[in-house]
Amino acid sequence: FLRLRAEGAVVVDARDHQSFSAGHLRGALNVGTDGRFAETSGMMVEPGSQILVVAAAGQEQEAVTRLARVGLDTVAGYLERPEAVMASVPDEVERAPRVEAAELARMLEGEDAPVVVDVRGSAEREGGFIEGAVHIPLAHLPERGGELPTDRPVVVHCAGGYRSSVAASHLRAQGHSQVADLVGGFHAYRMLAA
Repeated sequence: FLRLRAEGAVVVDARDHQSFSAGHLRGALNVGTDGRFAETSGMMVEPGSQILVVAAAGQEQEAVTRLARVGLDTVAGYLERPEAVMASVPDEVERAPRVEAAELARMLEGEDAPVVVDVRGSAEREGGFIEGAVHIPLAHLPERGGELPTDRPVVVHCAGGYRSSVAASHLRAQGHSQVADLVGGFHAYRMLAA
């Protein structure tokens, strides 16, 4: 598994974003099966890429099947008991930073404010947005992620937290070292002003 990853296989971690945040293999893309797994994977994984799956116990085959339904049928394998495997290779495991809405509000008032990236669709932004946020819909992130600075902290948000975890994990895998996602997404941030 680690050898294939080192050779360029894409690791799709299909666990929920809380489990992913607690610990995942470095460079993994978090697309949880609890959301639009196949559709989102299809947006983020280049067709023909060799894929390795990390999933909760008993969900491995479901993840493989759902990937195949959108043409991502190049799965080379999956991890059984991912937490046990990760415990055996601690140097290959990292945590995913997450930011609470109140913390983001404080950060935005400071001199070294992070770049906020909104990965929601255009129609969603009609209901409100975080002032100054860069708008890059999730489906466009693979080709537009290079527009974001790599030398500043980045906080990614969506509506509720699913897509932002996908986006943050993608950006980290592409070399952005200071990327967090907003817990609860824009809904949580908007509640601060309510």
